[in-house]
Amino acid sequence: MALGKVESIDPSNTAGTIIEDETGMSYAFSDANFPNTGLAVGSPCTYDIDYSARIPVATNLQAYTPTSQDITTTVQGPLTVNVGETLNIKKGGMVNGNINVINANLVIEDTGGVTGEITINSQGSFVVRKGGMVKGNINVLQGSACKIVNKGNVKGNINVISANRLIVGNDNGGGTINGSITVDKIRKVTITATSTINPTA
Repeated sequence: MALGKVESIDPSNTAGTIIEDETGMSYAFSDANFPNTGLAVGSPCTYDIDYSARIPVATNLQAYTPTSQDITTTVQGPLTVNVGETLNIKKGGMVNGNINVINANLVIEDTGGVTGEITINSQGSFVVRKGGMVKGNINVLQGSACKIVNKGNVKGNINVISANRLIVGNDNGGGTINGSITVDKIRKVTITATSTINPTA
C-alpha cells in the first residue's frame, strides 16, 4: 500500500487520479469498488500500486485518517510507524534504536536524529532534511519516496530492494550519504550535483 489523496474522479466513479503524498506524483486509479469507499476529491487514501509496471495504476483505494506525532526529546527505540501515521523527529529529537515504517511517513529534520537502522515496508516513505541525521543503515524493502535533501545526512548505507523514487538533493540543497547505495529495483533515482555520496571511497 501507499499513501496519497484523491485528485480527480471520472464520471464513471470507478476511475480517476491520486496524488502520492511524498513525491507529489499523480497516478491513475481504477477500482470497481471505489463508489463504496466514501472517498471524494481531496480525501486521504491508501492504495495498492505496482511501481515496476510501465504505467503504474493504483487499485484497492481505502479511506484513512492521517495522524502526526513529533519527537523533540530523546526516545528509546525500537519504534514502529504504522499505516497512515507521520512521525516527525526534529529540533533536538533523538531516537536511540531502530525504526520500522509500515505504509507511513518518517521525517527527520531540524537537528533531529536516529542512531539505529530504519526499515521501510509496504510503500512507506522517509525524508531526511534540514540538518536531520541517520547514523545507521536505511533498508527499503518496499518504499514509495526516499529523500535525503537540503543538508540531510545518512552516515550508513542505503539498501533498496524495491522503491518508487530515491531523491538525493533538491533545489533547497544537497544531501550527504557517507555509506554506499545498493539498488535492486527502483523506478527513478535523482542525485543533484550539490550532494555527496560515499566521500571516503
